[in-house]
Amino acid sequence: MENLIANPPVINQIPSLVTELTNSVGLNAVNNASDVVQIQTYLRTLGYPVQANGSIVNDKTDVTIISILNFQANNKIVISGLIRPNDATHKALKQLNLTGVSLAESEDESLHQPFLTNSFLFRRNASNTNTLNVIFEGDSWLDYPVPRVLDLYDTITDRNQRLNLNCLHLAKFGETTSQMYADKTHFVQYISGYRIDRIYFSGGGNDVFPQLGRILNPGVTSFNSGFFTDQSKLNELKSLPSGDVLYQKCILYKRYLNTNAFDATLFNTVNLNAIFNTILRNYLGFGSIVNAHVTANTIFYMHTYDYPLFKLGVRPSIVGVDLPLGPWIKPVFDRLGIADEILRCYIIIRLLDRFYALLCQIKNRFINNGYRFQCRIIDYRGLLNASEFWRDEIHPNSAGARRLSTRVTF
Repeated sequence: MENLIANPPVINQIPSLVTELTNSVGLNAVNNASDVVQIQTYLRTLGYPVQANGSIVNDKTDVTIISILNFQANNKIVISGLIRPNDATHKALKQLNLTGVSLAESEDESLHQPFLTNSFLFRRNASNTNTLNVIFEGDSWLDYPVPRVLDLYDTITDRNQRLNLNCLHLAKFGETTSQMYADKTHFVQYISGYRIDRIYFSGGGNDVFPQLGRILNPGVTSFNSGFFTDQSKLNELKSLPSGDVLYQKCILYKRYLNTNAFDATLFNTVNLNAIFNTILRNYLGFGSIVNAHVTANTIFYMHTYDYPLFKLGVRPSIVGVDLPLGPWIKPVFDRLGIADEILRCYIIIRLLDRFYALLCQIKNRFINNGYRFQCRIIDYRGLLNASEFWRDEIHPNSAGARRLSTRVTF
């Protein structure tokens, strides 16, 4: 990415008491315990989040692996997520000065810019009258954890350059709204200490899709004709092969869905309502914080996600290697025996449409509570309507992110 900030030049050698790496560490590596601890020590000292327990498990999201990817990206080393004895990453880690950097694991660090650098620049420019101060808080739609893939943070800030944006990036991939709210220290610090003109919030996707197994009722594996109000349109859908055309038609024909019958049959109402109520509570918590410190000129943006229909089962990857992230949707469908493409489509469409209704409810609560800031909902549904716009199962690629950003004008 063009906006990656390189770490300072190499200046000191790590003291000789540090042992040499004996095996590989990272993605698809040997990961001997002593080697892992050594690499984690290097990364932690440089301010990168790592696993606290000193182990790496490659079949799930692992912050040490992501920190290795980020370190390689920030230092313009070949991106692999892997460190071997005395390779370029290992040598760079050994040569960096360990005495001049101190940063807790809980601090934010992203591919866009290490938090210490980003926050310093934000504070330096925040008092300028000709800047538009913007906080970005959220999940992987604003913080996609793979170098050289643009996300919404990149494309929104690029598209609004004419406004002289001064941006604070607080988003962290993989976070639920509850994790964002628990991790709100910096959000509170900056919104209470500086003039904040815009807030862009991306939250809820990680609350919903990783919980898909709890949301869906088991036993429904095919699309019931009673779910549709126009049988000719349903017959048309059934005549189409799996692929973009079918998914596009499902989106187009969602107005023919009998939503009451469909929702009652497919969704566990108790679990879905509990998840949505948690999202509602966390959004309202952020809204209360914002209201306490901003003016009527501040605008709070929140967005829908688009329908992730087009690349089900595809995992985030880098240089052809799958990352230990996802997939989140297809495995649940497979486990429940849901192979019917039309049923899969409408489960996803209904969840995203109900999430949009939840955002409308949140906006109305802001208004009814008398909150003085303005609120905007950015509706992305149906915009990324082909597989060419998706990077993996639930994330847009660079072209998709550019397409989404056309709907955001600060």
